[in-house]
Amino acid sequence: MRFLMLSLLMMVSLISSAFAGEIKGNFKFPSDIAVKKGNIFVVDGLNNRVVKLNEDGDVVSTFAVKKPYGIYVSDEKIYLSTTDGNILILDFSGNVLKKFNVGGRLVDLVVLGGKIWVVDASNDCVKIISEDDGNLVKIVGEKGSTPGEFVSPFMIATDGDEVYVVDSINARVQVFNKKGEFERTFGEFGIEEGDLFRPKGIAVFNGEVAVSDVITGAVQLFNPYGAFDGVVAKGLQYPMAIAYEKGVIYVLEPLKNKILTFKVQGVK
Repeated sequence: MRFLMLSLLMMVSLISSAFAGEIKGNFKFPSDIAVKKGNIFVVDGLNNRVVKLNEDGDVVSTFAVKKPYGIYVSDEKIYLSTTDGNILILDFSGNVLKKFNVGGRLVDLVVLGGKIWVVDASNDCVKIISEDDGNLVKIVGEKGSTPGEFVSPFMIATDGDEVYVVDSINARVQVFNKKGEFERTFGEFGIEEGDLFRPKGIAVFNGEVAVSDVITGAVQLFNPYGAFDGVVAKGLQYPMAIAYEKGVIYVLEPLKNKILTFKVQGVK
């Protein structure tokens, strides 16, 4: 146990972050962000649009989408979830390639192995949908607090092998394998460093899991099994969605209609 605690302390000391800047836009309570190849995609839901910015924060393009909320960007496509139960697949010009109505109040989504995992907050579950035809493959979870259940699930992320879901009211992160089977959960309820009170956003990268908390105003790092690795930022106002690319963590502050950036060092 002493060796484990020493190892964790050394891990925390090796990871550091520094405020890098902020990106403001003519947004109206944006809900989600994604970063791909230096481009920043902002879901500006109350304006019924998605805004694409370059790394300097300049607008590259916008395209209209009705009631968008969550976003996932691959090398070839943009995936959007809407609050009226739709999943949209678009090209980078904003043209709709596919549209599926899967019902519910959809929050966030990821794509893994030809399947779209989308969080349905109104039904406290995650729906796995076939990207080919929009058919329901599996429903993961239901309302509750035992492992594998959710109360107000929110953002979702994947490392390519597993899927991480923020279980907001239960103050934890739950992890599932590619088949949608429960693997593990982590998170201790509280307001101290390493605790979660009302987690919302999540990003998984290079063996780290970044989680934002809208009540404590913190963005923290954990390893994939929940060991606390350090604080990226604290004292933020309602930090929600998180994205990561090339050593930079992007944090959305929707109440201030802006994105904060933090350079992270010491991450593998």
